Amino acid sequence: MQEKYRQVLRTLLYNFRVLPRALSYSLGTLLRSASGRPRPSVKSRLVFVISFPRSGTTALGTLLQQPEAKMHYHGEFFAFNHWSQAVSRISKMYPLFSLRFLISYLQQKQKWSYYRYEDSGLNPDKTIRAIMEIPGDHIFKIFPFHLRDEALTNIIKRYQPDIMFLRRNHLDRLVSHKKAMASGTWHGVATEGVEVDIPVKQIEKYMDDYEKFYSLMKRTATSSGCKIIDIEYEHLFEPDTTKRVLEFITGDPTRVAKLNIKPRTLKQDTKDLSQQAFFEKLAKEGIHKEISDFDFRKIEV
Repeated sequence: MQEKYRQVLRTLLYNFRVLPRALSYSLGTLLRSASGRPRPSVKSRLVFVISFPRSGTTALGTLLQQPEAKMHYHGEFFAFNHWSQAVSRISKMYPLFSLRFLISYLQQKQKWSYYRYEDSGLNPDKTIRAIMEIPGDHIFKIFPFHLRDEALTNIIKRYQPDIMFLRRNHLDRLVSHKKAMASGTWHGVATEGVEVDIPVKQIEKYMDDYEKFYSLMKRTATSSGCKIIDIEYEHLFEPDTTKRVLEFITGDPTRVAKLNIKPRTLKQDTKDLSQQAFFEKLAKEGIHKEISDFDFRKIEV
């Protein structure tokens, strides 16, 4: 507990130390905007991994965090679920940013909340603008409920990031999510001994919500001229696919050649007993389904 308060105090002091620089940057941005002058050129690049919980993004993240990848990997930044090295640097362009981020990060760890980023008063567009002042490739994992749809679509339209869409069979993903919640363990532990019940209405709403989000973001990215790669989780860790994904995200095949492309986390169980129990429950009601009926299918725009 004491360490938490020391961390807040250190961050507070740092934010006030760089506050004049941040205010100067903000004023300069306003003056450039008013005069129509372009901002100084910074060699930076933005990549979004737009996906869904339990879809292999953590395993993908282990590959992107290798030093040889030479990426700024920000993880679930907008969910306050990842503290990246860039957080403090953003405070030099965005007044009091890392202090506000740290407070919300600690609150999120204590009690999870959707849309906390915007509700905290932080501005997603202003954040991205500041991050783009940091040279290099910036990678963000973005799930539904991290940012409101309007904020996310506006960022895509304005900054035209390279976007990877990562989809996974809805039923497998929901089972994995419920197992993680039931076990209290989200990564790295086998859950073959955990069985969960899947209500029919829940899977129907789950599919509807996530497909609507995916469709909206896919249309926005396509109409905005973003570079796109769209991958199924079920094929993600086939060597050729992994290599193609990493080349897309890094934008540099020579970097990928230096990487270990075998992730440190993979699917935690293979028995699929909960899925089979779900199919048996449906069969008793005269409904016959197969796992492929719940595939999260790619859309072409």
